[in-house]
Amino acid sequence: FSPCEKCRLRTPVARFAQDGQNKTVAREGVAGLEGPHRLGMAAAQVAFYFKEESVSRRVKRLLVSPRTNQPLKTTTLLMNFTIKLTGIVFGVFTGFFCPLFADDPGHGDGKKSLESRLQELEQKLKDIGADDRGVKGDGIKLSGYVDTSYIVNLSDRSNSGPVAGSSLRNTGRTFDYQYDSFNLHAVKLVIEKDKDDGKFPAGFRADVMYGDDANFLNGNLVGAGLFNDSSVYIEQAYVNLGAPVGNGIDIKIGKMVTLMSYEVLESPANWQFSRSEAYRLGPFTQTGAQAGYKWNDFLASTVAVINGMDAAALTGGAGGGSNLNTDFSFVGRLDATGPKTSWGDFSAFAAGLYGNDDFTAPTSNDGAMHHWNIGGTWSKPFEIKPMTLGIDYFYRQDHVQTVGGAVNPASLDASAITGYGKWDWNSWLTTSGRFGYSVYHNAQATPAGAATGLGPLVVPAAGFNHSSSDYYNFTLTQAFNIWKDTLIRLEWRHDWTDTPDVGFGAASATAASRDDIRQEQDTIAVNVVYSF
Repeated sequence: FSPCEKCRLRTPVARFAQDGQNKTVAREGVAGLEGPHRLGMAAAQVAFYFKEESVSRRVKRLLVSPRTNQPLKTTTLLMNFTIKLTGIVFGVFTGFFCPLFADDPGHGDGKKSLESRLQELEQKLKDIGADDRGVKGDGIKLSGYVDTSYIVNLSDRSNSGPVAGSSLRNTGRTFDYQYDSFNLHAVKLVIEKDKDDGKFPAGFRADVMYGDDANFLNGNLVGAGLFNDSSVYIEQAYVNLGAPVGNGIDIKIGKMVTLMSYEVLESPANWQFSRSEAYRLGPFTQTGAQAGYKWNDFLASTVAVINGMDAAALTGGAGGGSNLNTDFSFVGRLDATGPKTSWGDFSAFAAGLYGNDDFTAPTSNDGAMHHWNIGGTWSKPFEIKPMTLGIDYFYRQDHVQTVGGAVNPASLDASAITGYGKWDWNSWLTTSGRFGYSVYHNAQATPAGAATGLGPLVVPAAGFNHSSSDYYNFTLTQAFNIWKDTLIRLEWRHDWTDTPDVGFGAASATAASRDDIRQEQDTIAVNVVYSF
């Protein structure tokens, strides 16, 4: 009896069926058998115990002669016939299905064969550019986010509406400048392809933004252009190349986000909804060529040659435009990541920019611009896992000259320091705080309002007689991650200054209406962001 023609091996069930008295067959075990023969041996063991323990003992106790105390003859014959028939049925069943359960001619490990097949399938999916979010084409990925909010200015209002001298926008803010309205900040789309694994890898990335943030970045902040959520802005568009030198040089050519600043342009990546004054001081994007190199697991550096500041002027707390002269600017950044210790995880950066952009005389190359930025993050300090701390310092000096060589009174000398704290209560609830202080030297000396001034505060048209102005702000943010891929932030921000004659309020205040310029500003915002 040979039920398996593929391997020519008699199954244990078949042997047991031919020799019902052979009790050792069922005890041979399955260690030496593979593939489908394990099923046959298991069946033999079941049949053995079925005969010797389950049926025999129970039936013999019930069907015995009361005089001889011996099993009835008919009972014994019936039991033997039943057991042999059961063994034959199991043997035939195993032999018939044996080739169907076989994984390969060698009867190897079926689990291992299945894993290898899954790996081959995964590799084929990667080859056609598929991942857990679906097929993306030839390695091309699509992502982005939708950023919306509602903002209330608690200071710039009365029972009958905005107070006299209303600024019509939040003073000294970056992207959260519209209040008493629902705001579509950004519909952002990112199309990218990571560098491949070749010797000379290549890829690309393009970020396109639509909405109020795009309007802000385009510099449309005066008059009717202030309230325009249909602007389109190209945040990034660059070709990404790799050079096989050392650990590999990462090269980007085109338009990119700036190497400066602790906070970033992408709203959901920041702890707070509003941006800090240190972020507002720096450039937002840069156009040129940059090269990055990772020296080891702890140190990386990046250098860039760019046209100039894409955010060429601080237009009342904003920036827009492109390079304003014919000379290049230079940017460098150094990133350091410390080893994990019981004191926590540390990371820090230092960045600098030098150029000669002259935003008051576009035909002049005589200006000098210096930006310096350092910051760091301390995660899990003293093994307090829910806590993260951060610090950021930004210094900016714009030495603007007129065509005749005299120093323009609009020259800017400003610095800002910001401290951060964040506490993760659980996977869906986070509380964060931020405190910022900035000082502007000579920034407010020119008799100009917020529409043309370099500082964040409103200056009366009659002039400003102080050599510097101070600006403080505190932000408290509660973030919720309840819905999948959705970030909800409830934020309160308080801004204030102790410098006389300047503050928050009307952009066109006159000497007679200085009382309309307040020393404080409070806003509450609800921000909802969906990322995909």
